[in-house]
Amino acid sequence: WQVATMCDSTGVNNSGFTGYVTFTTLAPCSDPNNLSTSNVTDNSVLLSWTGTSAASTYSILYRIAGASTWDTTTISNTFSGTAVSYTLTGLVSSSTYEWGLFTTCIASGSSSFISGSNFTTALSCQVPNGLNVTNILLDRATMNWTATSNAHHYDVRLRPQGGSWLYMGYIFGTSKTKYSLSSGTVYEWQVRGVCSSDTSDVSAWTTISTFTTLAPCSKPTNTNVTSITNSEATLGWDAVSSATSYDVRFKLVGSPWGSWQYTYGIVPNQLVKNNLNAGTWYHWQVRAVCGTSSNASGFTSYNTFSTTSGSRIGLETSALEDVINIYPNPSMGDININFNLEEEVIFDMYIIDAFGKTIISENDIKHNGGEFVRRYDLSKYPNGVYIIKIDTENNSIIKRIVVQ
Repeated sequence: WQVATMCDSTGVNNSGFTGYVTFTTLAPCSDPNNLSTSNVTDNSVLLSWTGTSAASTYSILYRIAGASTWDTTTISNTFSGTAVSYTLTGLVSSSTYEWGLFTTCIASGSSSFISGSNFTTALSCQVPNGLNVTNILLDRATMNWTATSNAHHYDVRLRPQGGSWLYMGYIFGTSKTKYSLSSGTVYEWQVRGVCSSDTSDVSAWTTISTFTTLAPCSKPTNTNVTSITNSEATLGWDAVSSATSYDVRFKLVGSPWGSWQYTYGIVPNQLVKNNLNAGTWYHWQVRAVCGTSSNASGFTSYNTFSTTSGSRIGLETSALEDVINIYPNPSMGDININFNLEEEVIFDMYIIDAFGKTIISENDIKHNGGEFVRRYDLSKYPNGVYIIKIDTENNSIIKRIVVQ
């Protein structure tokens, strides 16, 4: 364009036109194009498009598909060319998103809003559930959980309650057995899913679960035999507080090891043995079972007794048992057997070692009433527990003495 000066209204006195001056009108703010997505994770996505060098800012709008409102992020055009990319974060896992953007140019307004293709975020690494513990023994336990849909493997951590964590990684199944645990101990444990071959994508740890290893089952004590007849006897022992049942094994003295007769699951703490042979020596043992057969005590030492022969005559056993005195106990070797009865009594007396062997026996001892005294020297025999057995008409009396 040009301009001239007019100096009067007739146009006679005018200047010439200036030289040409040129200008170009602004181009419209161009729309972004080639919109694409990549590197989609459970909470982020890389957005890419072709922009314009005239851009001042780009405004990105996004929302979960079907939502009523948009979230907006505006970024400045700091890019050296027209290729633009931006990582959008803070997304919800396993969700389909709609998105688009428009350009605000430096001098020519804004472009149209251009929509991109929908994308779906990945499923986040899932926290396992269904935690439970099986095969709990004195020194081991198996921790179990339910598989998640996207785990590559699992990590477990375990500790005595309140202690330091022990980590066990790269578990490719849904259970883990830990050995060498301490008995009677409370343990805490957790598991997490790992959704990568390393630990770059992991779930949160589960809440703490606990289990308690079994406590050792104690042997019963004070085994005893009562109500002995020529065909029956009652085996008894002190109850073990943690026991749920007891096992007894029983056999003839001197019979082979394989002849044990076992009775399992005895409740409460006694067992009546019947159909026994008269005048016969037996020995037996008992063990406690605490919840499961895998947590049983050892068997007690032998308890040896003999059924009555059925041929003795004399007074009731209970009268003699009430007054009999064996002393000293423990003994250095010499023992005294003493009682005082008004009635006449005939009885047999035996001293038996811990293996059921009779080392001293007297038969058909006749006591005409009054005080009875017998002294025996056991100093030549090994130290240990010995049984004093007295057979009367209907029953037997068994006492124990310790030689030390």
